Amino acid sequence: MVTLADSLVSSSARRLQLRMRPDLTAQQQRYLGQLYWVVKEPVGLKYFRFQEEEYAILQMLDGQTSLDEIKVEFESRFPPQKITVEELGQFVGMLHRSGLVIANVSGQGEQLSKRRTERAWKEFFGSASNILAMRFKGIDPDRILNWLYPKVRWFFTVPALIICLLFALSALLLVLVQFDTFHNKLPTFHQFFEAKNWIYLGITLAVTKVIHEFGHGLSCKHFGGECHEMGVMLLVLTPCLYCNVSDSWMLPNKYHRAAIGAAGMYVEVVIASICTYLWWFSEPGMLHQLALSTMFVCSVSTLIFNANPLLRYDGYYILSDLAEIPNMRQKASTILSRKLGSWCLGLEEPDDPFLPQRNQALFALYTVASSIYKWFILFGILFFLYKVLEPYDLKIVSQMLAIFSMSSLIGMPLYKVGKFFYVPGRLHQVKSKNIYVTLSILAAVVAFIAFVPLPYRVICPLELRPRGAESVYVHVPGILEEIAVEPGQKVEKDQPLGRLYSPELDLEINELEGQVAQEELRVKVVNSEWSTYSDRSAAIALPALIESLKATKEQLERRKRDRRHLALVAPTSGTVLPSPSVPEQPTLEGRELATWSGSPLQEENLGAYLEPPTVFCQIGDPTQWQADIVIDQDYYEFLEEGQDVEIMFDLLPGKIYSTKIEDIGPEMEFASRQLSSKGGGDLMVAQDSTGAERPISTSYQAYAEIHDDSGVLMQGLRGTAKVDARWQPLGKRLWRWVMRTFNFRL
Repeated sequence: MVTLADSLVSSSARRLQLRMRPDLTAQQQRYLGQLYWVVKEPVGLKYFRFQEEEYAILQMLDGQTSLDEIKVEFESRFPPQKITVEELGQFVGMLHRSGLVIANVSGQGEQLSKRRTERAWKEFFGSASNILAMRFKGIDPDRILNWLYPKVRWFFTVPALIICLLFALSALLLVLVQFDTFHNKLPTFHQFFEAKNWIYLGITLAVTKVIHEFGHGLSCKHFGGECHEMGVMLLVLTPCLYCNVSDSWMLPNKYHRAAIGAAGMYVEVVIASICTYLWWFSEPGMLHQLALSTMFVCSVSTLIFNANPLLRYDGYYILSDLAEIPNMRQKASTILSRKLGSWCLGLEEPDDPFLPQRNQALFALYTVASSIYKWFILFGILFFLYKVLEPYDLKIVSQMLAIFSMSSLIGMPLYKVGKFFYVPGRLHQVKSKNIYVTLSILAAVVAFIAFVPLPYRVICPLELRPRGAESVYVHVPGILEEIAVEPGQKVEKDQPLGRLYSPELDLEINELEGQVAQEELRVKVVNSEWSTYSDRSAAIALPALIESLKATKEQLERRKRDRRHLALVAPTSGTVLPSPSVPEQPTLEGRELATWSGSPLQEENLGAYLEPPTVFCQIGDPTQWQADIVIDQDYYEFLEEGQDVEIMFDLLPGKIYSTKIEDIGPEMEFASRQLSSKGGGDLMVAQDSTGAERPISTSYQAYAEIHDDSGVLMQGLRGTAKVDARWQPLGKRLWRWVMRTFNFRL
């Protein structure tokens, strides 16, 4: 309570009713050659970094000292530095807002409640702005970590680190040395991310991230830190744990802090290395799929997210510790905003001793690169979810996530800009010359994006097939007994190509021949009875017997004709071309033989059972090919005959074929197995009631001729076509993308 004597004394000379919280702990550290104090607030688990002079002021707040006394004490302890009472008041206010001091006055509960509400709303908006990685506070894991640490202490020793890194290097060398085999064993994108594998990916992501976070917590224990917060995090819609190891900031050794930041990646690298060997040596099955999922999750998350300093994950904190720049992202953003304010608005840059004074351009570029990479990762995740969910008509999920994520990324900067100009007198500080130049540049950029047409390429999947070739079909099922030609061999019309053998057909022909003989004999007997004895019953039965004999002979002739069709001959003169390769099918349990694979011309398929309408081979010109290009309906209007096309095949990545669109066909009804997502292609398909595969999206086919004298092209090659379509402004492309992506059908 303020007395009359107190009211007659200046405010700076009155006793300051604030004192330093007794539960705060502090650790002296050195950053860039200067001494600092890191203060830990144990209730909210917040950490603050103060210079030695600032920490001294905090210690002077004992509830009995006035601002004037603090000023005198400060200037006597840190000559020749000077400080004003106003500066002291601002600093003490910051300490009070940060919760580092206690006020010995009434009415503090209302202020603390208001501050807590503001902090809760801030955390809520922060979580909403990052919907793909939302955190929810949980338990204090200190007891769990204390129980677990003695059992895994060895894992964080130097010998264990060396052994684990050598083991990871061996797994990497295995992949590099056997890269071709490794690549061939990998499933396609759609095979890996099909619905039946979602459970594997979800379990893998959840388990690996839990172990990752325990790696952080246990390493923090190993180096003498504490961990008092572990909660649930939704990472790309998958529940897993997070571990708050902010207590590592209390450690004086920067390399120990960096090691704690890298511990999670260290654990994931070891897991990925183990799973590399498990996947390599295991047969297809649940273990095989789990190992592959773990390899993918650990490697991709480590490279793209955790190790990258552009995102605020492990790599960022490691770089911040090693560079000895706490709050590096915040300082870099402040530097960029100050530079933009100076260049675009003409605002003067106030002195800030806490910002880095050297290499400020690099910090500004870091902020720009970080923002671009964040947008890139967000688009990548949303596009990934869109592609995975599209075949199951769940695009609405990815679209809703995109709306929430995009609105937060766009809305937050707009809110900050509005808050910046909301400060009274801020608009009067803006220089008109700078703002006019800035608006002119922005208008020019917008006009360029909206109106200036630029080259536009449409990317489409394609399949290669011989141009004008005639297919040799299997018309009658049988066992492949003989292959008389090989790919690339020249043949003449009616030249034998191969022969099938059908025991069932031979048996049926023998039975029909016997039946014909019996019926002929019966007709002869009945006819004799009629001629000799004028048997009236024989006269009645004879026409039916003759008709039955005729039908049996016709059936016998058809089956003999089928037997002749077992001999496969060339329908025209030309070169033998292999048919599209048939993928290998796994042997089903309970069967002794697997279905044939590859091309029927391969010797290992001798003895295979071929059914109609299998293509045995094709006869054509090996230098003339045709690319069947699939055009999605969204791009159909931009393509026309005569446009230039660049074609690159998946198996020939270094070779580009230039050609033109010759013809654009009608709407596709069915999709080829090679192009369909189920066959490893990029065309999304769905099966109809008859079992046929149809494109999910309305698609059309275009045709382009390819001339090849090298002889490297083959039937069924998949590839990508880049069609030079009509020029379009960037703005129109972006608008079309938005309208296509966010097309909600209610």
